[in-house]
Amino acid sequence: MKKFIKIFLISLSSLLAILLILVSVVLFMIFKPERFTPVVRNQVDKLITCRSEIGSVELTFFSTFPEFGVKIRHFGLFNPVHDSRNDTLIYADELVGTLDAAAWWKKDEIKVTGLLLRGGSVNIFSDSLGKTNYNIMVMDTTLQEKSSKETSIPSIELRNIVFDDINLSYSDMASKINTLASGLSAKITGSMDKDRIRGEIKVSKSLVSLEYAGEKYLQASDLRFDLPLELKASGPVITFSNALVSVNDLGFRLNGTIINDNVNKEILTDISYQLDSWSLDKLLAMVPPSMTSYIKDYNAEGLISSEGSIKGSFSESAMPLMDIHLVVEKGGLKYAALPLTLKNIEADLSLKTDLKTDSVSSLKINRFSARTPHSSVSTEGLIDHLYSDISCNLRTSAGLSLDEMNPLIPDSLKIRMSGTVSGRINSAFSLKQLNRMQFEKMKFSGSLSLANLDAGYDSLDLRTDHSSVVFSIPGKKSSSKFTKFAFISVNGKTISISKTESYSAFLQNASMTVETSDFRDTTRVPDLICDFAFDSVSAEMDTMDIAIAGSQGRVTLAPADKRPLQPKITLLYASKQLKALMGQSSVSAGAVSIDSDITNDKDQKEIFLQWPVKGFVNLNNGVFDMAGLTHPVDIPVLKIRFDPEKFNIEESRFRINKSDFSLSGDLNNIFSYFRGDSILRGRFNFASGTTDIAELMALTSGIGTKDSTMAAEAEAREPDTTYAGPYMVPTGMDLLLNTSIKTATLGSDTATNVNGSVRIHDGVLVLDGLNFRTPAARMQLTAIYRTPRKNHLFLGLDYHMLDVEIGELLSMIPDIDTLMPMLRSFRGKGEFHIAVETYLDSLYNIKKSTLRGASSIKGNDLVLMDGETDSTREPRTGSIPFPLNLRFSGMK
Repeated sequence: MKKFIKIFLISLSSLLAILLILVSVVLFMIFKPERFTPVVRNQVDKLITCRSEIGSVELTFFSTFPEFGVKIRHFGLFNPVHDSRNDTLIYADELVGTLDAAAWWKKDEIKVTGLLLRGGSVNIFSDSLGKTNYNIMVMDTTLQEKSSKETSIPSIELRNIVFDDINLSYSDMASKINTLASGLSAKITGSMDKDRIRGEIKVSKSLVSLEYAGEKYLQASDLRFDLPLELKASGPVITFSNALVSVNDLGFRLNGTIINDNVNKEILTDISYQLDSWSLDKLLAMVPPSMTSYIKDYNAEGLISSEGSIKGSFSESAMPLMDIHLVVEKGGLKYAALPLTLKNIEADLSLKTDLKTDSVSSLKINRFSARTPHSSVSTEGLIDHLYSDISCNLRTSAGLSLDEMNPLIPDSLKIRMSGTVSGRINSAFSLKQLNRMQFEKMKFSGSLSLANLDAGYDSLDLRTDHSSVVFSIPGKKSSSKFTKFAFISVNGKTISISKTESYSAFLQNASMTVETSDFRDTTRVPDLICDFAFDSVSAEMDTMDIAIAGSQGRVTLAPADKRPLQPKITLLYASKQLKALMGQSSVSAGAVSIDSDITNDKDQKEIFLQWPVKGFVNLNNGVFDMAGLTHPVDIPVLKIRFDPEKFNIEESRFRINKSDFSLSGDLNNIFSYFRGDSILRGRFNFASGTTDIAELMALTSGIGTKDSTMAAEAEAREPDTTYAGPYMVPTGMDLLLNTSIKTATLGSDTATNVNGSVRIHDGVLVLDGLNFRTPAARMQLTAIYRTPRKNHLFLGLDYHMLDVEIGELLSMIPDIDTLMPMLRSFRGKGEFHIAVETYLDSLYNIKKSTLRGASSIKGNDLVLMDGETDSTREPRTGSIPFPLNLRFSGMK
């Protein structure tokens, strides 16, 4: 600014000095008859160091009335300087200077009040060393004193400077500035007093081209302005008063002052501005060519208006504070690489900055909104710390059509989307936090609504007709002090998830909330709480299908006590109905509730041992139809309380084909059993209305056995066939059943009111004091059954029959006929007692060589028949009580 004022004053002073000499000469010769043009030329040549050209000089009265003027035609100054492309300093078809006639007439004062240049050019040049083409005045003090005495000019007052169709160029090689104003029509009005210039500069027409450092910033741009200002050269100080500047019809107003502080080497500004409705396409057309590569793929439109102020110091170390208010209306933006076009862009922005200080710099987004053909987005908020770590505090609303987003996703990601997403997101973060993923320092919250969403990633698909998502970081609704890091809630009418040729799941009226600690902490298992509720859930994978109705619950995850890297899980679950298919097996249940705790022990090898569970299960109306079972298992009620070592069956009822029973009691040493440290130990009460003993034996035969032959047969057996081999007592367990059975069947035989204990001890079955009744007799049984091998079975029993019919006894135990053939001659009731031990083959045939035992028969009111085979003979009646004792061993 200082250099510009200096050039302006030097050039103007030179021009006025020449004009003043001309006027003086003309006035001196005005009443003489001789022609004075040659004399004027002669005088000008004495004042300047460059070549001049003066066509003719004449006086004007009427055209400049009431002022007196001097008109020079074809006036030119020519001063060639090395590297300058033009040797013309000034050339004008017409140069007119006007005088204040009243001052000359009344006070004998000559005041130059105006200067007109019409039809010409002005070329100002300065080379890289500071040599200029406008220092043309002869510095001869003698000539100056002489001229002053001859002309007697007391003062100069300049009121108007007019440029009419002038080409003005300015070239400064040191500053690398080249400026050309073509067809300039301008008017400068004001006054000059010592070092102060007051007035107004008004440019009504000009085509300006500006080049800096080889870069063209303006190309024949229509520049117009009206600048009421005040220049003070000593300061210098420039004062704008409602100044108007327009470039290609892009206008703005200025008010304020600019002061050049030479002492502190700074420029002090206090400027306010206002611009109205700038067209974006016109503004972009003014972008320098070197920068067009950045915007060549962009097509922008709209109107920009702005107002603001620039206050403060400008120096090498300081910038003034700029307070800018910017408004964009009816905007549009299209980028060649993107298929989407933004329309209806509306923005209201407030920027405060000194271009370096964070504490005073910020961008406030009062309003920003934009639309695509089917989507919209809007945001507001504050962006600060612009020059260190940019921080954002934003509130964004959007309604997105996901079909429009697909072209924006690279094909390599294999992502596809359709449907709509709308909602609002609040965010507070810095770019450094975002780059470093420091979520613990950021804040995000919002709610989203998804409609007709169909999203896919590779072979994974997600669909929902309507769902809502609420989230926050940190969590605003945490129910634990450990889960304040993040919160998310998802509600959906229908949600389906599937993976091609793998699995699929469908949820209806689903609700789920998750709150968590910082999951990035690798020193501990994260804390997590998940609450869920579903009206229905169905899923399938391979040959497995599951359907659940009315489920709800909570899952929590936390680090184990004193073991932060091992998880502890709790599960609260309840459902109204459950169905599952697994190949040829199926499971169904009515109401199910689970309350369990699961801990992790990574030191264990087996998966069951790694995840020990404790808790409670309540199941109603369950049905298990497994492939290895001949009949489904109905479970009307099952209540189990369990921990890693113990199962406590509080209540249960089972139905298996013809059998129904209830079971209660404890099963212990579970964890130790799977670890190999102990056998299972259980004590149960077994109560049944009807029990099919053969079915229960088939269900439990061979459990825990390591017989390879049995395992191979079980694998080869068809799922629906009944195991026909001998009953193999389960191993690895010690179970005691206190039985109470109303009716028990074994094949065609039936027993009632069965009471006693049944014990299984690691491959040994013991019946202890079992009492029951059959149609033939009341019975007591104590027995031991051991199955070391399939074809080598041991049986030991103490069998006592009370009030048994002799005929029924022989039918029940045919071998008694061999031991006691005389029994065939008796009819009636007796008491039979046998104690025996023997080994059996796989068909339960006695290995008679191993048979050892003793028997006793005591008759009561028996009848002796006359002939063994003559049924026509009359029996001999009467009471024949007798005892018969028999011992036997090693029979053949």
